[in-house]
Amino acid sequence: MRRIRVALLLLFVALLLPIGVLTWRALDGLAYERAARHQAVAERVFEEMERALSEFLAREEARPAAHYRFYLANGERSPLASAPAEPFVVGGFEIEADGAIHTPLEPDDVPAARARGDWPPAPETQRAIARVVAAVEAGYPEADLALRDDASAKLATATPESATLKSVAPPPGTTQPVSPALPEALTPQAGAAPPRDEGTAYDVLQRFNRAARERGERKQKVEEESLPRGSFEIASPSPSAFPSPASPRASLEKSGALGSVTSEAKEGYALREPAMEAPEMMAPVAPKKRADAPSQAPPPPQKPAPTPARKIRVAVDPMQGRAAGEEHLLLVRSVQLGRESARQGLVLDRAALARWLERRALDESGLDEVAEVSFRASDAPPPAAISDGRFAFRHRFAEPFDALAADLWLAPLPGIGSPGTIYALVALLGGVGAAGLFALHRMVSVTVGYAERRSNFVAAVTHELKTPLTAIRMYAEMLRDGLAPNEAKRAEYTRTITDESERLSRLIDNVLEFARLERGRREVSLQAGPVAPVLEEAVAKLASHAAREGFALELSVEPALPPVRFDRDALLQVLFNLVDNAMKYARTAGVRRVVLEARRASAGVVVAVRDFGPGVAPAHLAHIFEPFYRGENELTRGTQGTGIGLALVRELAQRMGAQVVGANLPDGGFRVSLAFAAAE
Repeated sequence: MRRIRVALLLLFVALLLPIGVLTWRALDGLAYERAARHQAVAERVFEEMERALSEFLAREEARPAAHYRFYLANGERSPLASAPAEPFVVGGFEIEADGAIHTPLEPDDVPAARARGDWPPAPETQRAIARVVAAVEAGYPEADLALRDDASAKLATATPESATLKSVAPPPGTTQPVSPALPEALTPQAGAAPPRDEGTAYDVLQRFNRAARERGERKQKVEEESLPRGSFEIASPSPSAFPSPASPRASLEKSGALGSVTSEAKEGYALREPAMEAPEMMAPVAPKKRADAPSQAPPPPQKPAPTPARKIRVAVDPMQGRAAGEEHLLLVRSVQLGRESARQGLVLDRAALARWLERRALDESGLDEVAEVSFRASDAPPPAAISDGRFAFRHRFAEPFDALAADLWLAPLPGIGSPGTIYALVALLGGVGAAGLFALHRMVSVTVGYAERRSNFVAAVTHELKTPLTAIRMYAEMLRDGLAPNEAKRAEYTRTITDESERLSRLIDNVLEFARLERGRREVSLQAGPVAPVLEEAVAKLASHAAREGFALELSVEPALPPVRFDRDALLQVLFNLVDNAMKYARTAGVRRVVLEARRASAGVVVAVRDFGPGVAPAHLAHIFEPFYRGENELTRGTQGTGIGLALVRELAQRMGAQVVGANLPDGGFRVSLAFAAAE
């Protein structure tokens, strides 16, 4: 049996190894899945922000250049002269080639605007004008206001610290996971996009993230459009209302650099045709007045007469981003017609832009309960990682918003498997495996023990059969050879032969009865009646045998016991076995008595046999009714028996509907009780 236990223990350890490997692989796969799903959600959040920025940028890049003045050429107010539709736009601006700053929120001719009722503006507009000018001056130092390449200006103003920070920041338009520790496949290297296989489902999802990539593919727009030739006259214009053609603004307006080749641009600027048809002779219809010029209300515009058209080449560069202090961001584009150039753009409020993006990406998608986002300058140090179980991601927006970065914290999303499920399954699998091995151990133990007890039973039966047969043969030979000295001895020998024969018969009957019970062929005939006569018959038949063993049989029966249902032969066999078992184990007791009892119980009658011996050890008490069980070692036992007596008692009692119980008594001795229900 020890070898079996060792083999089962090794089998259990062998099962634990693959379970541990499967658990590790499952946890690793779950961590990868959770990280991939959360990163996909984070990238879709940032992609929604990028898409919103792309839509805004597309509208602004399509805006005509004429909108960057207070009045259009037809006398109407420019859309940029009013409060912007987006809450994060402070206002527009224009920087001429000589560095002069204009904003469409403020007219060139203040008296004319005042006469038309368009001036003075509301207090919030005045504050916006001041913010626009301050932001442009912060983004373009005085030495940088003169027109130059914006990319070279960025390089000239970049500091070593910012260059260092950008070298470790994610590339524009990318999202970088930060915490918790993510699988290596999802963690990009600094300054490079994370490598992924082109055939993965994640890469298929990435193909839909087009906003940032499309913004990076913007190019300069160069078009040829037909512009009307001739003049758009204004009734009785004042000569002093027109600026000198030598001024940068007038030269720019004449060249058409401020006008995009759209219908709105055509309405914003008019052409006068002199003798020489050159772009330099173009002049704006809307007059540019100085603030100290006399106030004069502009006359109503007149519709131009149709004139022939000619081709004009216009080049508009994509908008570039530029930081302007800690509060503002500039979007600037270059517009060029011939040799004349200018810069136009918008001043954006970073905080308002962040709130607008957060509403677009989180509030409208319902992620505001599980996500938290914060915005910062891309060259600012990122916040420290938080070890609170949330997934952290960093994102740097694509150009021209690459000066802006965001940090996103995602709480564990519902619907994604957790390690608790895997641990529960592993615990269940381990429990089932342990239970199975324990059941196998029990089954093998019971089988081996049962086989061992059957082997001991065969040895015990052989010994029990040999003892009475030897006695019978010895006394029979003595009688045959006339060795009995007198009649008394002859009668004694005859009585011994008879008793041993009865003992042998009972032993054989027990073996045959147990065999029939095991095969289910033992049938009982239950009849209702009193149990006292059966107890008296048992005492009468066993008295002489008990006397030879040195025991006294006593009968204790309460009067007026109710009848119960039992099988007479089965009950007699039960009593014979109990008395024989009591005398066998109480042989060394000081009080050599065996008592047969019958007393009333709450539900019927209890029949019991008790002795005054040492009782049964607690370790064996739960097994005494098992077949072939013996508490003593078979090689060193000091009592006779086959180990089927009490097992036979239990089986017969159950067939008669009685419950059998064995218990040690407080005052010494052991009692086996059979509880019969009263007959109806």
